[in-house]
Amino acid sequence: MGGTGAAARARRWLRGGSLTAASLLALAAPAAAAPELVKVGDFASPTFATGDAARVFVVEQAGRVQVVRDGGVGTFLDLRPMVASGGERGLLSMALAGDRAYVYLTAREPPGALQIWEYRVAGDTADAASGRLLLSIPHADASNHNGGQLQLGPDGKLWLATGDGGADPASAQDPGSLLGKLIRLDPATGAVEVLARGLRNPWRFSFDRATGQIVIADVGASEIEEVNLGLAANYGWPCFEGSARRQSLPGCDTGAATPVLEKSHLEGYSAITGGYVVRDPGLPTLLGRYLYGDIARPEIRAADLYGSGGDVPSGLSVPSLSSFGEDACGRLFAVSLRGPVYRIVDGAPSPCAVAGPPPLPPPAPPPAADTRACAVSARVRGLRSVRRLRRVTLTLRTDEACRARVSGRIRGVAGLRTVRRSLVPGRRAVVRLRLTPRGTRALRRALARRSSVRLALRVRAVDAAGNVRTLRRAARVRG
Repeated sequence: MGGTGAAARARRWLRGGSLTAASLLALAAPAAAAPELVKVGDFASPTFATGDAARVFVVEQAGRVQVVRDGGVGTFLDLRPMVASGGERGLLSMALAGDRAYVYLTAREPPGALQIWEYRVAGDTADAASGRLLLSIPHADASNHNGGQLQLGPDGKLWLATGDGGADPASAQDPGSLLGKLIRLDPATGAVEVLARGLRNPWRFSFDRATGQIVIADVGASEIEEVNLGLAANYGWPCFEGSARRQSLPGCDTGAATPVLEKSHLEGYSAITGGYVVRDPGLPTLLGRYLYGDIARPEIRAADLYGSGGDVPSGLSVPSLSSFGEDACGRLFAVSLRGPVYRIVDGAPSPCAVAGPPPLPPPAPPPAADTRACAVSARVRGLRSVRRLRRVTLTLRTDEACRARVSGRIRGVAGLRTVRRSLVPGRRAVVRLRLTPRGTRALRRALARRSSVRLALRVRAVDAAGNVRTLRRAARVRG
């Protein structure tokens, strides 16, 4: 959820939404063997759906999870008192593992925090009083770019993807922040591992049940919506939007993953809704294709991410598409924020064949070696006052964090005291090289004999990867 003007769009979605659950329709098989949408039911602003062999679980934005079994609807878990809802905030997704349910939500307290909770399950209900907080990520600066997907990974651990926070895109590249990251969480130990960085707002991701590959749909800013295939160390935001260069930041100038699929805002896309690679044998016409859509376009598309099968219409359409979902049998759902939740079928609904977990995804390739030195600019100032103030002033700027050693010498007269300074990208650093009292006297004697002397300055900058940039400047000091 959320591209440019995301909060306003979300309010428009909600105004068009159904706020009460309707009676369920029977899952009658369509007459023709072609992809069809069969309604599971109507819900209050649903954001996600999943299920097992007998039940469907529907996540509602305000904080409630509904369970559908044998044509009846009941409340599985009600967290509305603790969920901050509205715009892009709310109860965003869930995952099931045996007698445990896990949810991804934005919290009332601390305001806007991205939280993962665990609850005990008995039958068709989860015990709200059993809640155990596994992870809380501060998110108070803006209400958008929350990410929102929680999935049980092929390794049995919880995988989640967070947005960049909406306030500072650079947080996606900041190793000290959990925003804009793909994260693996071990519910048994509470261990948190950052697997990848450089995500803007990965509202939905999934695992291919056949290959184990992760597929991440990342909502773009003002130009491009993107889909990334496979685990990478860095997905590039905010240096790149899709494959388009935006700016320069340490770490994502080189080695960022290239999207496998891009959709332009010029085509009417604005906030991509990622889905799943179809592995349900009951969907033969879509088998092996990745289903996805966009909140601004009703059309669901089917892309071949692995070959040359293209990106084609699926024949299906869901207005205000907020999510796709997959049950334990590999059968798929499509969710509209307006209220309806659908099963996607092709002829008769396929029987459930619960398979084992998908294979483990291939490990992320190591990031490309950083061989580019920081770009440093230097400007010499205060030359007219060197004799009086006994110093030379430089202003330095750099495009990435580095450590600079600045030295200088007045040729044939005296040396200047060396200065070491940490440089922050985008900020001006003022460096003053001073003369010793002895050097000042030597300078005055030299200027008494001639009209000027030559000043030589040297800047040696080293970045975190050990790359070195040397810059030299020459000037004249006049009496």
